[in-house]
Amino acid sequence: MRSRLVTAVVLSAALLTGCTGGDGASDATPEPAGTQAGAEGTAQADGTAGTGPGSASAADAVMAEQTLATPHGGGEAHGGEVTVALRSVEVAGGTMTVRWALTWSDDDAPADAGANYYDMGIVPVTTVTDRENLKAYRPFCTEGSWQPDTESVGDRAAAQSRCQATMLVSPLENVFFKFPNHGTVEAWAVLPAPEGRPETVDVAPAEGLPLFTGATVTYLDEE
Repeated sequence: MRSRLVTAVVLSAALLTGCTGGDGASDATPEPAGTQAGAEGTAQADGTAGTGPGSASAADAVMAEQTLATPHGGGEAHGGEVTVALRSVEVAGGTMTVRWALTWSDDDAPADAGANYYDMGIVPVTTVTDRENLKAYRPFCTEGSWQPDTESVGDRAAAQSRCQATMLVSPLENVFFKFPNHGTVEAWAVLPAPEGRPETVDVAPAEGLPLFTGATVTYLDEE
């Protein structure tokens, strides 16, 4: 398969400040100029255990954590709450890997219950924003492009749709994948390494989840 890198995009919107968590989902959803990259983790789209690209320097680390009421999307409504943990942002070999985790807990639901992305209104598109250099990055993808070289609205939408469907993220959106009740799912996304080697970035693990601001970037080639 042909893989294309996503390029940076200049943001004109004002970005949130602070360190760790934001209040709710990110309002900044820039339109990058390229393709997407993926993430790495331990949960695959079919819900089975897997291994992502590389390994985190601290697999159980929690850089920041936020808990919120279970979001509702277009599917079955679920109660309880979700806890989102940002584990690490690591750069090596021209790529940036974001590792995060989500725990859904609902004491009123059966122990074997599950909630999928559609139920929660979550889209697993990770966005990393470098506020200092006014650039944003999204995951790599193996087909299509975030910013296709076409003037046709239909072709552009189709290319972006293919890109989103083939992102290098885990778990990728899949009708069979569900977050288990009281279970923690490890997730990851692989994106282009940020230009200028910023010390901190803002991370939206997925569309529909809270924004984490001031996340420390670890450059593995410096260790």
